[in-house]
Amino acid sequence: MKKWFILAAAAMLAGCSPKPVAMHIEVANPTDSERKLETVEVAWNTVTEKLGQAAVPGGVVVYDQAGAEIPSQVLYNGGSEPVSLIFQATVAPEGTAAYTVEAGTPAEYPVQAYGRYVPERMDDYAWENNLVAGRLYGPALEVELVTPGIDVWVKCTDKLVIDEWFAKADYHHNYGDGMDCYKVGPTLGGGACAPYMGDKLWLSRNYATQQNLDNGPIRTSVRLTYAPFQAGDDTVSLTKVISLDANTRFSKMVNTYEGDFETMPVAAGDIRHDVKGTATGDDWAAMTEAASDTDDPVRDGDISLAIVMPGATSVSTDNESGHMLVIGQAENGKPLTYWSGTAWSGAGVADIDAWKAIVEAQAEAVANPLIVTVK
Repeated sequence: MKKWFILAAAAMLAGCSPKPVAMHIEVANPTDSERKLETVEVAWNTVTEKLGQAAVPGGVVVYDQAGAEIPSQVLYNGGSEPVSLIFQATVAPEGTAAYTVEAGTPAEYPVQAYGRYVPERMDDYAWENNLVAGRLYGPALEVELVTPGIDVWVKCTDKLVIDEWFAKADYHHNYGDGMDCYKVGPTLGGGACAPYMGDKLWLSRNYATQQNLDNGPIRTSVRLTYAPFQAGDDTVSLTKVISLDANTRFSKMVNTYEGDFETMPVAAGDIRHDVKGTATGDDWAAMTEAASDTDDPVRDGDISLAIVMPGATSVSTDNESGHMLVIGQAENGKPLTYWSGTAWSGAGVADIDAWKAIVEAQAEAVANPLIVTVK
């Protein structure tokens, strides 16, 4: 009898043990297209409000509606305190998807977004995800090339390649996973932005300083500053934040210009080489061209580029500056945001028609962000 009582009491206590504290999130898709592996963000103070003391960086786990753990990342934006929690959602057209956040020990997720300062290669800064890669040039390279332009690296592997390619110091050769076959010069390259006045691009010098803000597994980001430079009759300075998430071909660019102006026209764009096709929308432009920094463009395939800028004032696929440009208005001291995308025929984006569909989907997603509701 005593033994039975003890077992019964233990069973009752087990049944009354508290359930883990959980935060429930609903992600809604306002469009009629599937949104696949798209990053959503929840403020860290919301996480701590819902989970209490159980919420610590490195101690929360995100589950999808089937109960499977999915990768997540705590963002710091270059600071010492957590700012937000991100994960990637997949939501059916005009549908919703449910996610749960609990305290726990997360698995080791594969890093799919990475960037770093490359002092061994004359102050380059390079960043990549599982689909695309690129780099900007730093102050040491100004003895050879002065440019704010972005260099496009093409890849046909989902592995991260920056460290391996720089170690080989032979990234203009394709060893089977991609290469650098894009020519920048003193231009915008593949996706930089500059003041645009008097039908002229006013280019800055190479970046002056860099600070990595976050690094994978889902997002990598960097803050870059540029020394003051001439833009028409004004002198302006620029701070640029670039972020790239896993599973997208588009880097988010946030440019903040400061100077003696209220508003200033700026243009984000891509230098034209041997262009094979173009496409435009109200706030985007896209093109496909032959690989430009190569002695065998047929072998090395076609590179596609695009700019998506919400609120753009005009779009030109063949500007007299030699660029494809998307033009907008920057306000003094306020961020101007656009997205720069790249693709390669060697990685499955064959031509301008295939690229146009991807760019249109990106423009639709930017205009109609997923709706995140914390329950």
